[in-house]
Amino acid sequence: MKRDYYNAIVCKNTGSIDNLELNSLKRKKLNSDEVRVEVRACGVNFPDKLMIEGQYQFKPKLPFIPGLEVSGVISETFDNNKKIPLGSRVMCQLRFGGYSEEVVVNKNNIIHMPLNFSFEEGAGFRVAAQTAYVALVERAKIKKEETLLVLGAAGGVGLAGVQLGKALGANVIAVSSSKQKQKICKEMGAHYSIGYNDLKNNILDITFGKGVDIIYDPVGGDSFSNALKCIKWGGRFLIIGFAGGSIPSLPINIALIKGISVLGIRAGEYFRRFPEKKESAISNLFKIADSGLINPKIHKILSLKQASKGLKMIENRSIIGRLILKP
Repeated sequence: MKRDYYNAIVCKNTGSIDNLELNSLKRKKLNSDEVRVEVRACGVNFPDKLMIEGQYQFKPKLPFIPGLEVSGVISETFDNNKKIPLGSRVMCQLRFGGYSEEVVVNKNNIIHMPLNFSFEEGAGFRVAAQTAYVALVERAKIKKEETLLVLGAAGGVGLAGVQLGKALGANVIAVSSSKQKQKICKEMGAHYSIGYNDLKNNILDITFGKGVDIIYDPVGGDSFSNALKCIKWGGRFLIIGFAGGSIPSLPINIALIKGISVLGIRAGEYFRRFPEKKESAISNLFKIADSGLINPKIHKILSLKQASKGLKMIENRSIIGRLILKP
């Protein structure tokens, strides 16, 4: 007999990530357009932390379950819909709700996992990879042989940028904060992997004084200003986020003199505003994933009740690749 409750991590008040609780919640009945997914893995993302702290641009009504992406199997469909077989391995991207033993989602929001992906990889793929795709393909219009500089390259979003840039034929320079991270970035496809010290001179040496075509920045802070000095005339600077903690100011005179484009990247919002572009973009992204050219690196797997611990690891930037929760 199926139980009528499930466990989930609940945020009842915004503020400290220590305030999260593991609660038992009553199961929701399905509507005609919904499916129930038994969650096998939950991805942990930097926006989860910001949302819990009340600092994210989207603020769910309290209480809410954090979590932007999960993988799992279809466990129930409305009226036993035969078009969606039970047990199908799927991935779901959410606005919130993922830190849970199960999720109820619209049937149009499920995507079958690439065959070569584990559940952990499936839960760590879509948010980072979609961000990279919207940034590099939809907004920057990256071309083969262009030079791509990826800041914060050892994080989940950074490594997705490294792998996708390489898959699309760009020359990738990865920047990260330690020798261990730099080694991983090279293993994941970066042509060059360097640290933040003397960033401008190192990049100019690598590019024979020409600079880079595209800068992919999920970090912000001081690295923004240093990287800006290395961009070519007509280059594109992609603002992904501010994992470094501070929001930098743009010297508008440099944008003028170098003729650069500064592009803000919010992949979820991009597809909400341009839904007609989503299907082909996701199809193209999954073709690359199926070919093995993008494969999330899993740093660590924690239990669902260790969500606060995982978010602190994200906060401390001690993660290389993706952190996963297992219900």
